[in-house]
Amino acid sequence: MLYIYILILILIVTFGYIFFSSKAREKKRSNVSLKDEQTPIENKPKNKNEIQDILKSKVPNVSSRYIDKITPIYNRKPKPPYTSRDPFNETEDIRLIDFIIFQGSNILLVEDNLINQKIILSTLNKSGMNISIANNGQEALDLLFTQKKEFDLILMDINMPVMDGYTATKKIREDQQFDSLPIVTFTAFTSGKEINMMFDIGSNSYITKPLNIGQLYTVFNTYLVDKYRPISLLESIKIDGLDIGHGIRMAEDDEAAYKQSLREFLLLYKSMIKTMPRWIDEHESDRILSACMNMGDILKHIGAYELQVIVFRMKKIYIYNTEHRIEEFREVFPQKLEKLIKAIERYLSER
Repeated sequence: MLYIYILILILIVTFGYIFFSSKAREKKRSNVSLKDEQTPIENKPKNKNEIQDILKSKVPNVSSRYIDKITPIYNRKPKPPYTSRDPFNETEDIRLIDFIIFQGSNILLVEDNLINQKIILSTLNKSGMNISIANNGQEALDLLFTQKKEFDLILMDINMPVMDGYTATKKIREDQQFDSLPIVTFTAFTSGKEINMMFDIGSNSYITKPLNIGQLYTVFNTYLVDKYRPISLLESIKIDGLDIGHGIRMAEDDEAAYKQSLREFLLLYKSMIKTMPRWIDEHESDRILSACMNMGDILKHIGAYELQVIVFRMKKIYIYNTEHRIEEFREVFPQKLEKLIKAIERYLSER
């Protein structure tokens, strides 16, 4: 009988130990919980050290292995930008207005030559991109480190006063916060030595001077693809040669009247996609000049800026008696007109 009592006592103690140990483990887990509902957004830990402090305050004997297991994200580095030592290919048939797809991107041009600065600014002035100018490497560092400006890409010259591109690039790359910032060397040097030195200290690629807009477009298309800003219908149609905002203003802000003008334009001039090349082949000078005279003002009022330029140039040929040059427009005129017609039809169908 004594053995039975002893066995019962042992069972009671064993089950009691299991029960209270389980409760203790549950309480311990709840103390170290970092779930979102228990941690307000503004009080969330911002780095690994803060997580360590929180865990140690709640569980003094927490192991470093456990801390490392739940905080791997703080050890990750930003993905480095694409790097290539080969020259960029030129994107064909690029116009200045095509750069509008990169609107909103922030570009830092580090360049001491005023002419090169003006070329870049004039190339991108209608794109909606934000261009900051630094006249040397030191000014670039001031924008990045002192003024804390954020950029999506840096175009870096090599030979500059005060601080050259080598030193500036090296100092930028020494700071890990700029690991994912593309730096593209923009230089007149074409020998391998200078360019290779820039690659060795952290440049991602290069383009050479004088500026090639097709090559510049390829650069932006490579590094700013994830920075694209949404383009409205009006902006995308403007790329195709029709400035709808201008046209509506010319119609005294009456969009219905503007649409009617576009419909009338289609009725009058859509057929000229085929007739104009025939007139040029047959040397119908009077018909060509008459059509250009009639179209000029209409194109201005509807905001068809690309075709307006073509028509103006065609009129000048007859004004200055250089009719032999009209052949230059046999292909260009119908291409621009067809492009304009598609933009008009798209606007009328989607609005």
